[in-house]
Amino acid sequence: MEVRKETKNLGTVIIKPVDRNTAKELIIKNHYSHKWNSASFGKYNFGIFKEESPDLCLGVASYGYMKNCKAKIFSHPNPDAWMCELNRMWIDDCFGHNAETLLIGASLRLLRKSDPNIVAVQSFADGRLGCGTIYKAANFKYYGYHYTRFVENTRTGEIIHEQILTNTTSTSGYLRANIAYLIGDTKTFEVKTYRYIYPFCKHFKFKTPEKPYPEYDKGLKPVEWVRDCTKIKENIVYLLSKV
Repeated sequence: MEVRKETKNLGTVIIKPVDRNTAKELIIKNHYSHKWNSASFGKYNFGIFKEESPDLCLGVASYGYMKNCKAKIFSHPNPDAWMCELNRMWIDDCFGHNAETLLIGASLRLLRKSDPNIVAVQSFADGRLGCGTIYKAANFKYYGYHYTRFVENTRTGEIIHEQILTNTTSTSGYLRANIAYLIGDTKTFEVKTYRYIYPFCKHFKFKTPEKPYPEYDKGLKPVEWVRDCTKIKENIVYLLSKV
């Protein structure tokens, strides 16, 4: 199962399934986030190759589960229908920007063949990089944006989602992040997160109406995040007592 595409400058490229470990390794090494969520990422993975180097994977589109799989955000007559998520994508610079749309389009075709119960694909564009131009080029529909809060460790440069600082079920992550917060080694910012969806059939209905594509925007906004430091310290003491 593969898709072959003739390109003007790169000759024939091949898009085909790759194993989860290959996708994970490429994403952690090359994606700007350098992060991989083992619980939800990588159920279906598709790599891009040049015909003359069929074993050298030069990009990957990794599809998996939504963050909250049980959320009722769409309707469909198929009781087994589910919406997949394009969790991560990376492609080598040797291909140029147009190859991103090529990889998305071809991988969507292969994804439909992989699981007939997938009725749509959702993806989010990070406002730090832009507003999702590649999704527009790939004919995704746009469903608005929300703000996502991130925290940067000013000593290490690591950037994490705010959820890590509030999720006490992840002991090590909570402790490291919140100790940095308490001693003043963090700064907080918000970015727009744009939601795009590619329906596989006309029966798919999202919970909110489709919106016009957004005007180009890019960047982040520094914000102040005031938290209950007493409660944070109590949680830290409790979690340390369990270590």
